Amino acid sequence: MTGPMDASPVAHDGVSMLHAARAADPDRFFCALFLPAPARAAAMVLIAFNHECVRAVATPASWAVAGPMAGLIRLQWWRDVVESGNAQRHDTARALLGLLARGQVRRDTIEAIITAREDELDGLPDRAHWQAAMLAGAGGMQVAMAMAAGVEDGPVLERVRLYGGVYGVGALVRYLPAVLAAGRCPLPDDMLAEANLTRDGLRIGQATPGQIAALRGALRQQGQDWLAQARAGGRLPRPALAASLPAALGLRDMKARAVPASPQPRGLGDRLAVMAAMVRGRI
Repeated sequence: MTGPMDASPVAHDGVSMLHAARAADPDRFFCALFLPAPARAAAMVLIAFNHECVRAVATPASWAVAGPMAGLIRLQWWRDVVESGNAQRHDTARALLGLLARGQVRRDTIEAIITAREDELDGLPDRAHWQAAMLAGAGGMQVAMAMAAGVEDGPVLERVRLYGGVYGVGALVRYLPAVLAAGRCPLPDDMLAEANLTRDGLRIGQATPGQIAALRGALRQQGQDWLAQARAGGRLPRPALAASLPAALGLRDMKARAVPASPQPRGLGDRLAVMAAMVRGRI
């Protein structure tokens, strides 16, 4: 069992958890407001937990000294929490264990989110590994929210997973330079090689604008493939649709003709796209 991890300033009550979730992940926070009321509190816990996992892989300061080890230790702490049921005085961990104890989310879904970040730190050798990590991580987050909203149908959850992958891909298209600057490299080696890049080269800032554009093109293609698969089953039940709403933002990000180096915060158009998807009943 690893020792106690520093507790982030999350949640002594539902209100502070809500504020923390909004600060950590405003995209998912806004979309979660459309979930059925009983599921919203669970969504805030999941957002806070996912933020902790992302913090574990964004470690530019320590990478030169320890490589992926610092991040792997933090992720192992979360794995120990889930396996042992001991929150170690960490508010987000305690709230997450509450969701698991009440059966609002499945343990294997939470563990898969942790594994996806571990795989990112270990390095993703090819597209198959990367696709699996994306659908377990970004996709698993939306599946967990759907479960918290009472969705149990397996095929429906798999479509929610695909929509989560669409959001994850769109977020990479939008924020790729910032993600790389944070010390992360959530892309497979074969995709990097097609752009004449290496993982180490990315970490020391060797990517040209043209290479970043090539990576974004590959990401857009994958997002469109997942979008087509997710849409093939027709309309989703309302709770599952609400859990899939971040894909509406991912779709906007993928369609953007030009992506500035420092994207502006989400605006009215983004919020209207989410609301329109909910009103239409489809993404």
